[in-house]
Amino acid sequence: MIDLVLKQRIILAHIDGMSNRAIANVLHLSKDTVNKYVNEYDEKRAELLLTNPDMDTAEIIQAFIEKPAYDSSNRVPSKATPELLAAIEKCLQLNRDKRLIGMQKQTMKKIDIHAYLLKQGFDVSYSTVKRATQYLESKHKEAYIRQEYMPGDVCEFDWGTVKLDIGDSGYQKYQMAVFTSAYGNFRYARLYATQDTAAFQESHADFFTYCHGAFQTMVYDNMRVAVRRFVGLTEKEPTVALTELSIYYGFKYRFCNICSGNEKGHVERSVEYIRRKAFSSPDCDKFNTLAEANKFLFRECMKLNAQPIYDGSIPIETFETEKKFILPAMPKFESCIKSTAKVDKYSTVSVAKNHYSVPDTYVGKTVDVRLYTDKVVLYHEGNIIGQHDRELGSGQWKIDIYHYLRTLKRKPGALHQSTALLQSDTQVKNIYEKYYSKDTKTFLEILDVIYEYGVLAVTEALYKLETISPLDMSADKVALICAKKDEMAKQSNIKTDRLSEKSKSTLSQYDRLRMIQNKSERKVV
Repeated sequence: MIDLVLKQRIILAHIDGMSNRAIANVLHLSKDTVNKYVNEYDEKRAELLLTNPDMDTAEIIQAFIEKPAYDSSNRVPSKATPELLAAIEKCLQLNRDKRLIGMQKQTMKKIDIHAYLLKQGFDVSYSTVKRATQYLESKHKEAYIRQEYMPGDVCEFDWGTVKLDIGDSGYQKYQMAVFTSAYGNFRYARLYATQDTAAFQESHADFFTYCHGAFQTMVYDNMRVAVRRFVGLTEKEPTVALTELSIYYGFKYRFCNICSGNEKGHVERSVEYIRRKAFSSPDCDKFNTLAEANKFLFRECMKLNAQPIYDGSIPIETFETEKKFILPAMPKFESCIKSTAKVDKYSTVSVAKNHYSVPDTYVGKTVDVRLYTDKVVLYHEGNIIGQHDRELGSGQWKIDIYHYLRTLKRKPGALHQSTALLQSDTQVKNIYEKYYSKDTKTFLEILDVIYEYGVLAVTEALYKLETISPLDMSADKVALICAKKDEMAKQSNIKTDRLSEKSKSTLSQYDRLRMIQNKSERKVV
């Protein structure tokens, strides 16, 4: 390859009268190369002189001198023989087949293809394989087809990860469920602690409740909460959770092809856009509770929806149009994971790798479990026997001390270091430590009183009893004080109700008198 300076030297030597062979010898070039540029110069010169006979030699040279250009668009390395290209194409096709069945993480990189070719006996460098691979892949570049959407027709869903500090627990990952309408780019997002089936269903239920209906079609990528398994190369079987939502709300659904985020490009961009706009500013990533974080996220989404987008439309205004075309509203879907579990010897059931207590009378029995995003509810024969806040870790125990009263009365010595006492309400632990740390049996009786009247009423009763009879603070006396107070409260309510009824009766009599007086006045007139 020659550069512009060398090309100029060839032309100037030719103008000076040197032969092509002499020029080739002096410049150490091939005679064919010299012939090529000399012939191009002569042809260009003849053409220019034909159009402008008065042009001098300097202008001709200036018009002709330009950097040599080479067409390398179809060039491949010299060692890229048809056999080598066929072997590389075979590897690339295998990669494409794997992506179709969700095995993109097991595809071959260029360096893997090079290693494979060396094993097959090809004498080729990595750089040659790299260039040849790029050349072959360029022939398979995908063309995108622009889509037109109708109002209320298509909505796209995706998950995103956000790091937040909630409740001063340090920065942790939270899952952000994002919905984006394809027609108007209306965005809606909710935060969840985990990306599980309950969160997947609840996010849809919340969104459709806000919309007062469901979109005609929902679009998903190949997320595990939506796709149960692949059937063949392109068919996917939906999960039970997605099927339940589809049947209940009546929407259709479709899945993107593997590694084809462009097929739901609206929500792909929305995840990054919402995360950056909502949580990137100072002091916008710390909240007291997850509910507070969700209120903030909702306000930020509505602010974004009120801003004009690329075509000048405003999503929140366009969304009002879409509401006219979505499916009819339904009562909110109950989003939970249902299962059954057997109560173990600790009177707990294992749910999502955590343990939750039930009354100790159910040891060995099978109970029904409903796992929500924020709570766990336990049933036996249709009756609720336990309810706990959901633990999001692994190997955690949620123990309600009232579930173990029967057992603790038989084994009072087990109370002091029990998980049940450690996880009890702070006021309950204070009662134990202040009054009954040396009398576990009486404390267990006090727990019955707390269960009936509440910990606040028992605390007030103990304070009163301490001033009257500090040496005898039995459960019977505490229960008696609580019962008297409860009876007085009921009588007070009865008196209040009677007084209210008497007042209403008096007022009604005044109303009747006023009506009679008004009639009399009309007759006089």
